Amino acid sequence: MLVAAAGYGKTTALESACAVVPAFAERPPTLDVGVDDVCRLSGPDQVRLARWAAGLPDGVRVSLAARRPLHAEALAVLAGLPVPLATRGPADLALSPDQVLRTLRDEHGVGDADLAYLTYQLTAGWPALVQLAGTALDRQAAGRRDLLAALSEPGTAGACWIRDQVVADLPGPAARLLEAIADLDPVSESLCAALAPSTEDGPEGSVAELRWLATTGLLVADPIRRPGTLRLVPMLRAVLNSRAVRVAPQRRIVAARWYQDNGHPLAAARTLAAAGAAEPAAALLESHGDEMLAAGGAVEVARLVATLPAGVRSPRLCLVRADALRMAGDVAGAATAFAPLVAEAEHTRCWPAALAWRAAMLHYMRGDYRGALDLLDRADRGHPADRDAVQVLASRATVLVVLGETERAGVVAAEALAAAADAGDDQGWAAAHLAAAHIAVGVRRDEHLARALTAAERAGDVVRQARVLANQADCLLRDARYPQALRVAARAVRAAEVGGPPGVLVTALHNAGEALTRLGRYDEATLHFERSIQVSHRAGLSRTAPGLYGLGEVNRLLGRRQQARIALDEAAELARAHAELQILVPALVGLTRLLVDAGEPEAAAAAAVEAARAADTGAPGFVSQAYLAHGWVALATGDTPRAQECAEQAVAAARACRRADVLAEALELAAAVTAEASIARAALSEAEAIWCRAGAEPAADRVRVLLGRLPGADGPQRWGAREAARRLVALGVPAVDGAPLMPVEAAPVRVRVLGRFEVVVGGQAVPLPAWRSRQARTLLKILIARRGRPVPRGELCELLWPDDEPSRTAHRLSVLLSAVRNVLDPSRQRPADHYLRADPAGVCFDIGRVALDVEDLLRDAAHGLRLAREGHAERAREILTEVDTAYRGDAFDDEPYESWADGLREEARAVWLRALRELAELCRRAGDPDQAATTLVRLLVADPYDEPAHRALVEVLRAAGRHGEAQRAFGRWAGAMRSIDAPVPTLAVLRPAQHG
Repeated sequence: MLVAAAGYGKTTALESACAVVPAFAERPPTLDVGVDDVCRLSGPDQVRLARWAAGLPDGVRVSLAARRPLHAEALAVLAGLPVPLATRGPADLALSPDQVLRTLRDEHGVGDADLAYLTYQLTAGWPALVQLAGTALDRQAAGRRDLLAALSEPGTAGACWIRDQVVADLPGPAARLLEAIADLDPVSESLCAALAPSTEDGPEGSVAELRWLATTGLLVADPIRRPGTLRLVPMLRAVLNSRAVRVAPQRRIVAARWYQDNGHPLAAARTLAAAGAAEPAAALLESHGDEMLAAGGAVEVARLVATLPAGVRSPRLCLVRADALRMAGDVAGAATAFAPLVAEAEHTRCWPAALAWRAAMLHYMRGDYRGALDLLDRADRGHPADRDAVQVLASRATVLVVLGETERAGVVAAEALAAAADAGDDQGWAAAHLAAAHIAVGVRRDEHLARALTAAERAGDVVRQARVLANQADCLLRDARYPQALRVAARAVRAAEVGGPPGVLVTALHNAGEALTRLGRYDEATLHFERSIQVSHRAGLSRTAPGLYGLGEVNRLLGRRQQARIALDEAAELARAHAELQILVPALVGLTRLLVDAGEPEAAAAAAVEAARAADTGAPGFVSQAYLAHGWVALATGDTPRAQECAEQAVAAARACRRADVLAEALELAAAVTAEASIARAALSEAEAIWCRAGAEPAADRVRVLLGRLPGADGPQRWGAREAARRLVALGVPAVDGAPLMPVEAAPVRVRVLGRFEVVVGGQAVPLPAWRSRQARTLLKILIARRGRPVPRGELCELLWPDDEPSRTAHRLSVLLSAVRNVLDPSRQRPADHYLRADPAGVCFDIGRVALDVEDLLRDAAHGLRLAREGHAERAREILTEVDTAYRGDAFDDEPYESWADGLREEARAVWLRALRELAELCRRAGDPDQAATTLVRLLVADPYDEPAHRALVEVLRAAGRHGEAQRAFGRWAGAMRSIDAPVPTLAVLRPAQHG
């Protein structure tokens, strides 16, 4: 049974559940029957349908879909079946945040991960609303600020769809309740019962209709912010509230009283303000402001205080607003709001603890740690310990840790714990234990974090829960416990999204991305890193280095060297500027490995030197990473003794600081630098065990490949290496230690553009009908012609549909992209962007993931010409002969008049002709006039006006004594020159040179 409102994807789910069976096929063991729009049947008809379903024989599975719950009698019939009735509703059908992002990116070209999360917040994942948001973002270029207006204001597509497909379809009682609660958030059964006297349906009717609205997905749960309550889907609420409906103030007063009595002070203040009761609203904000902010209400508190009359804003209320702006990430607004409060404190030389630590945290957000410490040192200390006094001490300890003064930080953290014990306040306990965790190590650190989390949960402090969870995730990452780290990081992200400061969300997203990278979930990791960068940019924070480093590592692992280099370079530059050693050192080490693989040992050595210099001033774990960087450089440059020394030092340093992940990487280096297969096998086996224990299967598979490559590897090891290589290739990893994991001929996708265009997937040529349209093939050709460079969407639309309006072709392009992805990966085993990457900058084809004949030709020709220059004539001749054989025709021969093909076509042709000239010369020098002449004739067929080739052919034929052929070749040469008005050769060319 699928029950949900319009647009939740019931029909799509029904179609996927009911396979179409050909009439001539054998009857399957289970027959699926689907019935859509059951709610359109009358009550008696629904009962008859239920009885029909109940009477079907074994082996028949029935799926029913409806926009509203079935009649009670029909449900009773279904409930009496001998098999269980599985019910699926809006929560099962709604899109997750990641699915929303992929929908917007793949179908609408919106690649902003944070904007996608905003869309998820506004739509609660309601599929039809997500599509409407994608259309608004695509057509109207709606940004973060005006997206809700673009979706919900009267006359917009979103408002019209909700009016016609959702609201108009509601039964009378449900519609009345929806109007009554449209401006209330959250809602619950007891609230509806309290409001019942002002409605015509009574308490029982209101509760029943509330359940009806929740069953159909118009109301959704909000378990993190307000456990046990419901809320209207925000976009639906905005549409309802945009209509001019008069709300009785008394109803709002009743709702506010219920909110206040049931632990929802922010909702009470908001409802009072809407009812015109400014003074009671201000009093609630003043007395419960800290509680509201801790629960994640920073944005709403700041907005609410700003709407109150100036006459009710006390100094305490101004402080609450300033802190709300800080926690919401509005650094400039918070600085403006704090300014008069700070000026007053400077004037009176009285620094209340409540002001001192809040203003100091604003400096901390901006990276001014000395300024933060100066304000904390000014805080008044003569008052008995309370929550604010504890927070001053906890903040001082945290700032001192960042400044590297760990000894002083330990003393202050102990003072914070003692003050928290005196204050007996859970928020104070959470702050003190979190500060102490920054100084502690090992088990003591974990204990402090666990106690901080427990205290924050008791206090309902979602913001501090996010901070603690982010720290716990970081510790789990350092301990190489990746599945656990991901679970904790995901909790940190959810808590930070509720209303935590943007910096906490940035950290939580990066931690989750790092865990996903280790687990081989590269597509999801990329989404998290991209969103962390976007959140940082929007909040004006200087915290983009972690996200860039994460993107760099993902791209490095997937063999995207240029993208990895750009990201790692920028991450190192930003981390260098802000002294973020925890990012700078790993980024430089990753850059070192990348440059070593790219054959740039000098640049790699420079990065390794900087990594070592930075590691000397940081934590012990950085030193082992610096040794790794130097070891790989030494190995690449042939300095084996130095590489062995670095490997030993890296292993020792990693064991000393108990960094399991760095130890595994050091063991891989140790295996690479030894000539003894038994020693290498022992080191790699230990590394494999570490990665397996950590849950990092891609890293374990990489080690298994290395074990299989060792001399003397037994059958199980070789088989394990093959299986590991297969899994890595499926993830998109192209090579291990520079060696390809799969030969070209076994590549999953091969593309031929020289001569006739052809795509081979899984060893089978893709037939024309599989493309569905000629434009899909043309789209792939255009992207290949750009050789991996992004092509703007507008340019693609112009090339594919030059006579159509851009507004009409954007969706067509999304359809073509989907078609090409289906052709290249028909079984959908790989992420959507494995072959095609689409983002707001454009669309590109990852040519490194397929075997592409023109790229192979260009690469092989360059290699052969280089060998010829270096004097390796025989090997060069062999390679250049293969290049000539591979050139089956001009690139995109079937698109002779398309300008987009000209660049690659001319480049490939020019390289091939150059290879022919060099090959002919090599044949002449080797004393093979027949092969030289054949090559020159082939060259002249392609370019009949190549005068040096004509001359060489005449000379080769004359020297071989083939004078008649030489004469005819001379005639063709002369004729060609006359046809273009060029100087005609003289007959002297046919006479042997005179020596005297």
